[in-house]
Amino acid sequence: MASSSILKDQINLKRSSSHVYTVSSHADWTVGPVLHGGCVAAAIHHAATTHLVTEPTLASQNQPDILTLHLEFLRACEACESTIVITDLKVGAKTSTLQLQLSQGGQTKVIALATSINLDSPGPTAASAWRLRPPPPPVPDFEAVLARRPDAHWLPAHVTGEIIPFTRRELVLNPRRGFPVDGICDAWNTFLGGERMDATYLALMTDCIPSLSDTLLRNGGLYDVHRTFPQIEQWAKENPGVPAELTNSLKEAMQTPLFNNTVTLDIEFKRKLPKNGVQWIFTRAESRMLEGGRLDIDVTICDENMDLLCIARQAVLVLDAKRKFRDRKAKSVL
Repeated sequence: MASSSILKDQINLKRSSSHVYTVSSHADWTVGPVLHGGCVAAAIHHAATTHLVTEPTLASQNQPDILTLHLEFLRACEACESTIVITDLKVGAKTSTLQLQLSQGGQTKVIALATSINLDSPGPTAASAWRLRPPPPPVPDFEAVLARRPDAHWLPAHVTGEIIPFTRRELVLNPRRGFPVDGICDAWNTFLGGERMDATYLALMTDCIPSLSDTLLRNGGLYDVHRTFPQIEQWAKENPGVPAELTNSLKEAMQTPLFNNTVTLDIEFKRKLPKNGVQWIFTRAESRMLEGGRLDIDVTICDENMDLLCIARQAVLVLDAKRKFRDRKAKSVL
C-alpha cells in the first residue's frame, strides 16, 4: 500500500487520542456546499487502516487490510474538519471489527463498520465461471493512450470544473461504441502525473461513476453519459488520441433536475494490491432498476489484467437537485 499520495495528503489524518482522529476537507472534494461521498469513504478507510496498524492491541493481530467496509450516510458532510471516533467492537484471531463514527460540529454524519483481515493469509482458492456480462471492449493499450495515440476501443476524456474538482487530475476512457445497454456504464480510470491507486483510492473510486439515474432517464444531467458521450466522440474525430476536455459549473448543476443521495455504501475488497498500488482500474457501474426514486448501483473494479479488485453496492435516493445546491448549511436531506 502506498504510504502517501495526494489523496492521503488532502485527508491529512491526525490522531487526537488512542481512538480519535481528525481529517481535513479539501476543495477538490466538493459538490456544491457538501463533500463527495467517495472522498468521505476514502477518509474513513484511511482512518481505519491507520488504526489497525498503530493501535497496539490491533497491530498485534497482524490484520492490516480492510475486507469489508459498510457506510451509512446519515447527513451530508460539509467542507470542514471532521472527527472520527473508532470503537474496537471485536478483536479476533482472523478478523476484527471496528465502528467508525464521523462527526462535524458535534453532529454525527456517517457511521461505518469495517472488518479487518490479513489479505496475505493462505486459504482455499478456486476460479469460478463468473464473467462481466455483457463483456466490455478489449483492454486498451495504456502506453499508447498516455502517449496520446488513438485506441481502437476507448476514447479519453477528463473533466475540469467546479463539481468535485479532483476529476481534473483523472483521465477516463469511455467505450468507443458508447453505452448501448441501459443501466451499464464501463470506464477505465487513471490519475495524471503517474499517481498510483491503493485501497484507499479504491474506496473513493466506488463512488466515482456516472449518474445512473440521469443516464437511465436520459435527462441531460451533468453526469448523464448520453449527454457527454457525443461531445467526447466529436472531439475524438477532430483530435484523435487527445483527451476531450469536459467542464461543469455550479450554475449548471443547479439547473439539473435530480441528484443522487447515497444512503448506504458497501465495499468488499477481493485481493491485496501491490505495495506501489495500481495505475489503471476498470470500473463497471450497473443498476437493476430505478423505481420511485430508489436506485441500486453495483460497482465492479478490476486491475489492468481484468482481475477483480473490489465490488461495491450503493443504495441511492434520487432527489430534487435544488435541495443539494441551495445556499445554506448542509443538513440531512431525508
